[in-house]
Amino acid sequence: MKSWNGKTSEFIQTPLKQIRFMEEIEAICKKYDLSISHEDQGGGFEIEKYSDSNMEWLKDATINWLY
Repeated sequence: MKSWNGKTSEFIQTPLKQIRFMEEIEAICKKYDLSISHEDQGGGFEIEKYSDSNMEWLKDATINWLY
C-alpha cells in the first residue's frame, strides 16, 4: 500500500503503524455503523452513516507524521 508523504511530496510505502491505526478506526466505524467524512465548504469533518467510500477516503490520508 502506498501513501502520499506531504512533507517530501512523494509516494512511500505506508508505514505499518498507520495501517494498524486505520484498521482500528475502521473496526470502530463498523461497530457503530458510522464513518468520518469531510465537508468541503468550511473544511470540517462530518459523522455519517457508515460507508465504504468514506472509509477508503479516510485511508487515503496524507502522511505528515513522519520526519
